[in-house]
Amino acid sequence: MNLRSYLLSQSFLSKLPLILLCVIFFVPIILLNISYRLGILFIAFYISYWTVKVFESYYYILTSYITLLRTNKQDYSDYPVILHEAKHLKHIVIVPIYTEPYDVIAENIESIIANDYPYKENIVVLLATEERGPGARENADKIVAHFSKISPIQVVNIVHPANTPGEGKVKGSNITYAMKQYMEMEELDDHMTFVSTIDTDTLVETNFFLIVSYTFLSTEHNQNAIYQYTPVYANNWHKGTFFARLIAMGTTFWQLSESQNPEFYRNFAVYGQSLYCLKKADFWSLTSIVEDGFQYWRSYFSFDGIFRIVNVPAVCRMDIVEEETFIKTVRSQYKQLRRWSWGCTDIEYVIPQFMNNPRIPFFEKFKKTQYLILNHLFWAGGAFMLFFIGYAPGIFSSVHESIISLTIPLITSFLFTWIFATIIFPSIISIFIMKKYTKFRKRDYIFNIFQWALIPILTLTLFSIPAIESQIRLFFGKRLGTFETTQKMKRK
Repeated sequence: MNLRSYLLSQSFLSKLPLILLCVIFFVPIILLNISYRLGILFIAFYISYWTVKVFESYYYILTSYITLLRTNKQDYSDYPVILHEAKHLKHIVIVPIYTEPYDVIAENIESIIANDYPYKENIVVLLATEERGPGARENADKIVAHFSKISPIQVVNIVHPANTPGEGKVKGSNITYAMKQYMEMEELDDHMTFVSTIDTDTLVETNFFLIVSYTFLSTEHNQNAIYQYTPVYANNWHKGTFFARLIAMGTTFWQLSESQNPEFYRNFAVYGQSLYCLKKADFWSLTSIVEDGFQYWRSYFSFDGIFRIVNVPAVCRMDIVEEETFIKTVRSQYKQLRRWSWGCTDIEYVIPQFMNNPRIPFFEKFKKTQYLILNHLFWAGGAFMLFFIGYAPGIFSSVHESIISLTIPLITSFLFTWIFATIIFPSIISIFIMKKYTKFRKRDYIFNIFQWALIPILTLTLFSIPAIESQIRLFFGKRLGTFETTQKMKRK
């Protein structure tokens, strides 16, 4: 095997995330030993970079939130594209069923039925039921029997057989099987069939299908895109622990912020695409446990890079992590974050694809590869680096450099205090968002503000450590092979 083949092989690329993580921690130490001033400049740049990024994200979140409010005030029902074109658009909503309680599934279907969409007869809910799930088939059959009698929306149950050769125990294999089976049952127009995949705990807003239909039909080159909905974790807000609330709200903020950066926007959890786009990407991955983010790359390369994510201001209310006990909730939240951070495996797929595709411009390849690597690098080590980097000069300083070595920690401490003081901004924005989707009691206002004070601790522990574990696992070949679902609790 020559050098190029090795550098593009899975055996090397699987080790790259952890190698780079270790390198970034040693960079300031190496630079301080080579040239103290150069090391100080690097530290100053790193601290300044993160300070700017924090306030940049606040700006993007606020801009996106204002856009969301403005968009949701519009009445789409009398738009020409809805009146004339939407009547020919078929919606297929895939809902994977595994271990979720009956009432959680029923709420999902009820929210779809309650939509203000004028063409409900064009909506099909496809229950992608996993045979391995205890009680999954029974719950799905009850859903079909109940809702088929009371709704114009068609509800279809397709059971995915267990232990199918060539498939992993992952969400992608389940929903791919369901979609392919349904395609054998119905004749579909690839360009006018819109396929959404949402989690079982998802409750869509009453204007969901109006907004989705309008966005899809009015978007130029609408087949070359995935349409990302807006997740808001509000269904069980009052039952959730403080850290589950913060991580859920942080995820919503991340989506709001990323939606203002379309070049690097990625789909997450709840999204849709045309059947033409889905076929072009050969449906979903049958082995990846991070089916959503990976679907972007599969679609991107199938269109030779002429592809994008379109933000859809259609709100999907979802559950925060909740278990019977505090310890179980911590464990479940940790596993969820580890599963999300397992997206670092995209590097193994993306880099060889870029190298072997001459139709994508070099600068495009460079930007997207850089963003992908840095995103996972900073997810795992960014917070740790920012926390400890200010103390590195003091360890390697000489007597005549003692003033600098004392000054850097003070500046770092000041910036941390400044950033910490600004958590009042996300705490207030989170109140405005959550008030719209869940009932706020008087004590919730105070509690919501004070819980944000724990963000630094949470970032250094429950947020960063699962990402580090993912990269260590990848380095040593201890791969995550099963999609571990987050337990959904009964509503009552």
